[in-house]
Amino acid sequence: MQNEIDGKFLLSLYSKIEKYGKAVTTPEGAGFTLDGITVSQGYDGYDAYFSDGVVQLTLGFHNKWHADAKEEKQMETFLERLKYIQKSYN
Repeated sequence: MQNEIDGKFLLSLYSKIEKYGKAVTTPEGAGFTLDGITVSQGYDGYDAYFSDGVVQLTLGFHNKWHADAKEEKQMETFLERLKYIQKSYN
């Protein structure tokens, strides 16, 4: 899975969710949601947050990311949602 997620993939995904998604309010502030994935950013713009309500993935400075999931299956489902959005919206 480490090789399937990188900064370029996540930034492209964030852009698609921002473009095609619906504006929402998140715990971090303003964000967007599309097909079950919600994105937002930190107050300083250095962190991008991706969540499906179960898994929280944070993309930080220098394109380093960290995901919080209790089970591997949750992370797999989250990743499949990300891939679906990436291939379905142009």
